[in-house]
Amino acid sequence: MDITKGSVVIAKAGRDKGKAFAVIEVLSDREVLIADGKRRPIERPKRKNVIHLQGTHTTVDCITTNRQLRNTLKEFLQEA
Repeated sequence: MDITKGSVVIAKAGRDKGKAFAVIEVLSDREVLIADGKRRPIERPKRKNVIHLQGTHTTVDCITTNRQLRNTLKEFLQEA
């Protein structure tokens, strides 16, 4: 699974284990910035190694606010 900007991912390790995030930016082939809109807002994303993330087949489009991001991730978790 290739992780790109806008991908919804699940954390496999760390304090965020099991939580859903959206990829805000791809820094390199090994690191990305993720946010969930609540604990990690878009303005303060978390740097995460891609080996600690599980990709999903879901992407988010044009997320501009934390509220939109939270609602999108909530819908994703309800479907899963």
